[in-house]
Amino acid sequence: MIHVFIVDDHSLTRAGFRLVIGDAIDIAIVGEAANAADALALIPELNPDVVLCDFHLPDGDGLYVVRQLLALDPFMKIVVVSMLEGGPIPRQLLRAGAKGYVTKASDFALVLQAIRDVAAGGRFLDEALGGEDLLPYSRFDLLSAREQEVVRMIIRGEERRSIADKLGMSASTVGSYRSRIYEKLQIRDREALLRLAKNEGFDGGL
Repeated sequence: MIHVFIVDDHSLTRAGFRLVIGDAIDIAIVGEAANAADALALIPELNPDVVLCDFHLPDGDGLYVVRQLLALDPFMKIVVVSMLEGGPIPRQLLRAGAKGYVTKASDFALVLQAIRDVAAGGRFLDEALGGEDLLPYSRFDLLSAREQEVVRMIIRGEERRSIADKLGMSASTVGSYRSRIYEKLQIRDREALLRLAKNEGFDGGL
């Protein structure tokens, strides 16, 4: 029996997983969490064979969860299920140690296949991404997970104070992040950031 833990902030999505996985005789759900904090607290205790994790979470993102879980257990098997179908994020998740990636536009059958393949020691990459070797390099790969979080908020049009409040840091720290981001991406302002994000697919699903 493959024991699975689900991390997704949408109750309907979790209900869909329960419905589909409930029909599989070789897979069982051992726990659920709607945010990163609860997931990181519960997963080590329940020790699932596979973790299904959404990318967008209310208190972090899938990249943060993947890195934290693998820091606790380097052999943890994680499949990310996300709306993102392109850009640098899938590539970074795989680099960070995720063993599978499925887009939410895909059939639930692919999720079951991903769970089984990853549990057996393999990897699974949704064909919607065009194949692992075809995942394009992006300049956004140069950014840390927190820097990418700041980028997403800048792209959404949030001001420095709003970003600071949501991320629990000072406005000056946000300014330092922004300067470092612009330096790494070799751009000078928000307009250049928006153009780069659009060209490299980073603006999708933000």
